[in-house]
Amino acid sequence: MRTRTPATNWPAVSAVIAAGIVAAAYVGKLPPAIPQLREEFNLSLVAAGWVNSTFNTLAVTTAIFFGALAARYGALRGCAAGLLALMLGGLLGAAAAGETVLFASRILEGAGFIAIAVSAPALVAAASAPRELNLTLGLWSTYLPLGASLTMLASPFLLGTLGWRAFWLVIVLMTLACAVALTRTQAAFSAARSGSAITCASVIQALRQPGPWWLALGFGCYTLMFYAIMVWLPTFLVQERGATVSAAALLTALVVGVNVGGNLFGTWLVHRAAPRGHVISCAFLVCAAASWGIFSSALSDALRAALCMLLMFAGGIIPAAVLSGSQIYARDASQISGIQGLIVQVAQLGPFFGPPLIAAVVADAGNWTAARWVLLAAATLGTLFGQLAARTERALRCRR
Repeated sequence: MRTRTPATNWPAVSAVIAAGIVAAAYVGKLPPAIPQLREEFNLSLVAAGWVNSTFNTLAVTTAIFFGALAARYGALRGCAAGLLALMLGGLLGAAAAGETVLFASRILEGAGFIAIAVSAPALVAAASAPRELNLTLGLWSTYLPLGASLTMLASPFLLGTLGWRAFWLVIVLMTLACAVALTRTQAAFSAARSGSAITCASVIQALRQPGPWWLALGFGCYTLMFYAIMVWLPTFLVQERGATVSAAALLTALVVGVNVGGNLFGTWLVHRAAPRGHVISCAFLVCAAASWGIFSSALSDALRAALCMLLMFAGGIIPAAVLSGSQIYARDASQISGIQGLIVQVAQLGPFFGPPLIAAVVADAGNWTAARWVLLAAATLGTLFGQLAARTERALRCRR
């Protein structure tokens, strides 16, 4: 797959990454606000988990469809529509008077997030030089932890002074600013602007390959672990360790922020042509080792915090390896969004089922130690999928 741009347009690439970061803010805004939402709407722990997972409802069932729409009507239109949906969902959520409207707002925000997640990589590819495509797609992979961690860092101040409703309105204004920036750089996305006459056969051809499926399944294991830590760490710290809401949000932001370092390291590895599947498997092995001790009451808080950061750093290597893989399996530019749709759809099984599963396991066992088994199972499966991806990509290179 080759792009048409002779040199990377870095302002355009930066605008797309900024759109992803602000989309991730809609993910990161909820965990620090869960204590306030539970109090205001009288939500149980499991219900609060489903408020978070509702965000991923559409992605679990329709991300491939969203990817096909982006390919058909243009990735730029898809990304713009996503920003609009995020703003509408944010406004609706800020005005919610009951949990039903809150759930509806999260579904709308989730639709916007999907649209951006499946469209943005094609925009990055359109604005990138071929020799720097692994680099730019790797940098794109930082959008989720960077946006989520920055939101969590801001949350103690904004939640304490403005409340959760005004905090969410601030994010809506940031989304509007990103939409303006994307509009001003749209000339760089000519290759992904008008869409293509994509057919069902073209989509099926791209998705019949096993490689994208192994990458997507591995990414789903990673997202389950990522969201399990990001969503429940603030609640764990407040309920079990006696931390204040502000301190819990700051520590969680620090832990999630470490993930960005892993993203950048993973980007460097992929840019240096490290075997994608082996990178994924090695990262999951480190995650498995770290996950065993995170919720262990036998370890000190300092050691458990260090293991959290180790898991997040090692896990951060995975998105760069997975998301840069779409250009390996896409036979032309129109297939990138379809493959990204597959990756996003399968990956969203992690955040959709992960937080409620963690809540159910903890509630059944009566302690947080039981959560380790969920993380360990995800890491073990991720290691397997990484090895299958390595074998598939090796076979693909031999055929070429």
